[in-house]
Amino acid sequence: MPSMLVFRRHALAIILLFTSVVASVAESQNQPNSLAIETARLANGMEIIIVPDHRSQVVTHMVWFRVGSIDDPEGKSGIAHFFEHLMFRGTKTNGEGEFWRQVNAMGGQLNAFTSYDFTGYYERVTSDKLAEVMRLEADRMQNLIIDKKIVGIERDVILEERSIRVDSNPRQILSEKLMARLHAGAPYDTPIIGWRDEIAKLNATDAQAFYQRYYAPDNAILLVAGDITMDELLPLAKTYYGPLKAANKPREKFPPAASLQVAEYQTPEKYADPRVRQQLWQRIFRLPAYHSVADKGDFAALAVAAEILGGGPTSRLHQSLAVERKQAASINSYADSWQLHEGMFLISANLMPQAQFDDIAVLVEAEIAALAERAPEANELARAKVQIIADSLYARDSQSYLANAFGAAAVIGIEPQAVIDWPQLIDSVSAEDVRRVVSTMLVPQHSVTGWLIQADTEASYAP
Repeated sequence: MPSMLVFRRHALAIILLFTSVVASVAESQNQPNSLAIETARLANGMEIIIVPDHRSQVVTHMVWFRVGSIDDPEGKSGIAHFFEHLMFRGTKTNGEGEFWRQVNAMGGQLNAFTSYDFTGYYERVTSDKLAEVMRLEADRMQNLIIDKKIVGIERDVILEERSIRVDSNPRQILSEKLMARLHAGAPYDTPIIGWRDEIAKLNATDAQAFYQRYYAPDNAILLVAGDITMDELLPLAKTYYGPLKAANKPREKFPPAASLQVAEYQTPEKYADPRVRQQLWQRIFRLPAYHSVADKGDFAALAVAAEILGGGPTSRLHQSLAVERKQAASINSYADSWQLHEGMFLISANLMPQAQFDDIAVLVEAEIAALAERAPEANELARAKVQIIADSLYARDSQSYLANAFGAAAVIGIEPQAVIDWPQLIDSVSAEDVRRVVSTMLVPQHSVTGWLIQADTEASYAP
């Protein structure tokens, strides 16, 4: 089955990984921003992006739809993810299981994913099989069979998936509760997989309406990474995707949040469960929406701040909580700002047995306050930047990173050049930039804190 969920660390993490590689390669060639991204658009509105990678005769073919869980209709949470399942059923042309069988017969790989902001489908095949994959993908974009029997089967599968991935996982339960509070009343307050009682009510009529509304070429991006040029791809795209009818129904736009304030931010969200083996402390700050901020360098500065605070064994939080005070076994922080709506900055600590939640909060707040009051030293700033780039080098040979970096950006309205320029933004971050964004964006009133607690009694959670 497809990989069903992307629990929101998608765009920025991928882009940080890949674009820093781009910067390294460009620098070695003494040609800044040398990656030759090609773009086009079909008459029916479908966007096309090519990310060249001529190292082998392999391509990654992706179709990204501008629809995610934020587009689930009221009372029908989970339908975007649910529809991802249905797309792997039969069409009027290709029967049940044929999509999987034919791609596997090509020696290819395939999968799919759903996030808050988008749904994506991909196949990785040799270049000579690209036309066959495009035929299959175009077919299911408008010829899918949706009936009560199929919908019932997949609905039961998703309910079981929710039981396994969320209801039996205390950390995911806490995550749902935190997101519901952090984004209360906004698009990200509902889990991607949906609430159990609403999933159970999804039906064929709901699925058909969703299909007709969102699965159309003018709501999709075709991205191909690999050994191909636009001169080669465009005739194929016109042949297979060109005849598909546009829906002419632009995605509904949500205004930026009027306030980033979180209700009762001082009160931690606590979840106790006997299945917890290691207690967890988390704090998530709500960030402004990417498209609402004029200076995108602020988000680069946040990425550097995340590295300084919790980016590894030399980070401030690791040294304070793990090394000096022995309160945490591990600490992590990251900024996720490349989203359609409000972003997040997360700090997470796995507690040692003797640690107290309130003490962890005091220590974390002290490190944030110190960075907000005094800019980092030059060597600390340089180390953080270098580490971000060094981590990305592991992605050098991964074609999937090329495809995901540019696809995840494009589907939320970020131009390819902005992706290519991201490492230059990282490099341009000053110490004062870091201090400023920490003081203005990591605001306690814009945060929610979570405690995952070991319990002796049975947990009670009704999703």
